[in-house]
Amino acid sequence: MMINNEIERKEIYDLMSENEQWVVDNQLNANFTFEEWSHELYSIQCNYDHEWEYRYHYSEGGVLQLFNQCTECGKKRDKGGSLKHSTIDNFKQKIIRGEINKFDVDLFNKYNPSYQSYFNYTNIANYEKYKEDFIQREIDKKEREKRYDEYLQSDKWKAIRLKVLKRDNNLCQACLEAPAQDVHHITYNNFGDELMFELLSVCRDCHFNRIHKNKQ
Repeated sequence: MMINNEIERKEIYDLMSENEQWVVDNQLNANFTFEEWSHELYSIQCNYDHEWEYRYHYSEGGVLQLFNQCTECGKKRDKGGSLKHSTIDNFKQKIIRGEINKFDVDLFNKYNPSYQSYFNYTNIANYEKYKEDFIQREIDKKEREKRYDEYLQSDKWKAIRLKVLKRDNNLCQACLEAPAQDVHHITYNNFGDELMFELLSVCRDCHFNRIHKNKQ
């Protein structure tokens, strides 16, 4: 869901939990990451004092995993994947003996901060900036294309084109087989005032099916 205005952002704010709203009101800023968002929400839930406990979990693929989970808010203590089994001596045997509890998925999901909520709320500023940049890029692109088309119709380019074709004996410099029909810019650094070594005579097939095949 892309947030386009403050009304939509207010609607998302109203759907947030009190803790999420508190973080937004007191902590949120332009550089507030999802990790920081999550940390604040978990900390509020546990009064900044987590109760950690090692717990086991089986992934969807049946892989036995080990996590350090807060018994109050369900947060995983360690970033990334599961911990090594060697973290706990006789890990599997202790599971069998009932000495290690199962990872509480319901508790984790209950208090786990929603990335979608975070993204939806925070992205409006980024979206507005992106939209402005996108529009400007499109304007610049069309202006470049207009200047490019006008230049290719100019007498100056036509003279340069004939000079390059003559230099290369009207032979495609990409395949050295077919007659050259186009003149290709190796670089546009001096566009409009090209140096001759920046231009190559090429046949139509090489020009569009080999040189520019990944740019179409």
